[in-house]
Amino acid sequence: MKTSLSELTLAQFIDLECGKLDVLKESHHEVVPMERLIETRSAIAQEFQSIASPASYKSMLVDREKKSKLRAKAILFGALKSLVDIEAIAEVRELMSSAGIDCSGFDDKRLRSEVEQRLNTVTFELKRMGIDAPKHEDVTPDAVRRGYEGMVADLMIANKMSIDIETIRASVFAQMIYKANEIAKALNEKIKSKK
Repeated sequence: MKTSLSELTLAQFIDLECGKLDVLKESHHEVVPMERLIETRSAIAQEFQSIASPASYKSMLVDREKKSKLRAKAILFGALKSLVDIEAIAEVRELMSSAGIDCSGFDDKRLRSEVEQRLNTVTFELKRMGIDAPKHEDVTPDAVRRGYEGMVADLMIANKMSIDIETIRASVFAQMIYKANEIAKALNEKIKSKK
């Protein structure tokens, strides 16, 4: 099974981004669990992003960490709310204390209020970050292909060269995007400094 960006041509990578997981298999007869194919697809997409745009990749990782922490808090406060609803106040105090939340000075009414307020805050933050909203469901394979075709066209025009997506490695293409972005950034800074 292919597990690295450098093992794929750009055409195969685009197919993979369009949901064709079979491009990861060395042959049509290779049997690979679907879960492993999905994990590998995600890892390869992240590898492409980390090469083509390191800054946005780091931002994506920070964003993912924030979302994970919010989800964990939502689970915690959802469970605490359920415990409050069944009057398991002692357990709520114990769990909040083990989570590093000081509630020693709260009476039962204040504790209930605190749990509800924190659950509402986390729920609001999740919605604000768009976590509940479906992502990428409206993105069709044709839209993905057009996006990559646009990048290829931009690079061909900028570098006055031809790019064959059937032969160029996806990792090389990612490097080309990175270099083009660096050149564009340097030109923009040069223009700004002349003003």
